[in-house]
Amino acid sequence: MDFEESLRLSIALGLTIFLVLLRFDSDRIMRSDYFRYRYPWLGPLSYYGLVIAFAIGIALILPDGRARLFLAPGDTEAMLPIMLLFSVVGVLNAIAFAFRWFGGIAPLPTPLLASRLLGAAASAVADELQFRSVVLGMLIFAGIPGGIGAALVIQALLYGLAQRRLWRERQWYFLIGAVLLGYGAGLATVTAESVVPAIVGHFAVMAALFAFAGGRMRTRPI
Repeated sequence: MDFEESLRLSIALGLTIFLVLLRFDSDRIMRSDYFRYRYPWLGPLSYYGLVIAFAIGIALILPDGRARLFLAPGDTEAMLPIMLLFSVVGVLNAIAFAFRWFGGIAPLPTPLLASRLLGAAASAVADELQFRSVVLGMLIFAGIPGGIGAALVIQALLYGLAQRRLWRERQWYFLIGAVLLGYGAGLATVTAESVVPAIVGHFAVMAALFAFAGGRMRTRPI
């Protein structure tokens, strides 16, 4: 490996670590008082913009980055069944959650529809780019002991640990669910050789939770 290639890999690794740290601090960034008293939408826009910018940067810097980070077109025949399965699991999970904590399905109020769907889409794209594209791709590229299986477990655990808000609220349901979602999304990404099914599946899971729990993402009614 020559100096230029080593430098590119070092930069890509540094940006990957930054992306993970950014996810751990996402709540503070999006809810910063600096943005809250000026333009409330600017905090989330800044965070999601940084995620996309750094993901693109890593893909450009890393040798054959688009393919290694699952950003290139993958196995199109495998994508549809995976996305459908993800959607079905997401709906069943949302129904179980609604009945477990609220005693039944609570439809999403119409005024919240646009904001919740937009939030679910933004969260799905950002999380999948960070963990299933960049982190998983870099772990596999690094050739860690245990291969793809170990990479899937590590990125899923990192994703679960990144849910800092859930630590404080002790929502074990979502903590366990986050790890399972991370593993399932990683497996879908590797199987389809593309992060697209994971993004669609993640969106389906989030949108279903909002739809069946009245827009609430907590274990106690508001």
